[in-house]
Amino acid sequence: MGRNVEFNECEIIEKAMNVFWEKGYHATSMQDLVDAMQINRSSLYNTIGDKHCLFIKCVTTYAEAGLRETKEKVAKEKSALQALVNIIRDKAAWVVDCEKGCLGVKTIFEIAPEDVEVRKVLSRNNEIYLELMSGIIQKAIDDGELDTDEDASLMAEYILTTFTGWKQAYILHQDPIKIKKMSEYLIKNITRK
Repeated sequence: MGRNVEFNECEIIEKAMNVFWEKGYHATSMQDLVDAMQINRSSLYNTIGDKHCLFIKCVTTYAEAGLRETKEKVAKEKSALQALVNIIRDKAAWVVDCEKGCLGVKTIFEIAPEDVEVRKVLSRNNEIYLELMSGIIQKAIDDGELDTDEDASLMAEYILTTFTGWKQAYILHQDPIKIKKMSEYLIKNITRK
């Protein structure tokens, strides 16, 4: 009879995610992961699998947490436009405050070009987030808060792509005021009727 798993999977995924986030996929060894998660190697292999399986779980968990947080914030707003504005301002604040950057963006550049499975996970997560953003934007259009000529899907794609550019700009220039100004400029441009 097999032994029961003696660890909290959510906690070890969080610990592993932080190692991958800090070091990147390629620079992270199994020993780094085992040390950070404080479990033995056989428990890891028996419950989650190898480094690649663990990485997929970490990236998926990261994306799901971000989506859940966004949905919770959106649900608190009566106005779809205000929800969208809040998302934009929150992302600008996050770009400045999160020293580690975005695990998803790091993964896109480090491993996604060569790893079909990782690319599929990231693509699926991106589509889910785009669908959420498109829905918010469409509701703002339907409610008369945004111009009825706008294409909700295109605007959602534009906004998400802009977020990535902000992180790049912040890494290069370390100018939080510029990021805030860019976020307000984006808000001004998408709300112009």
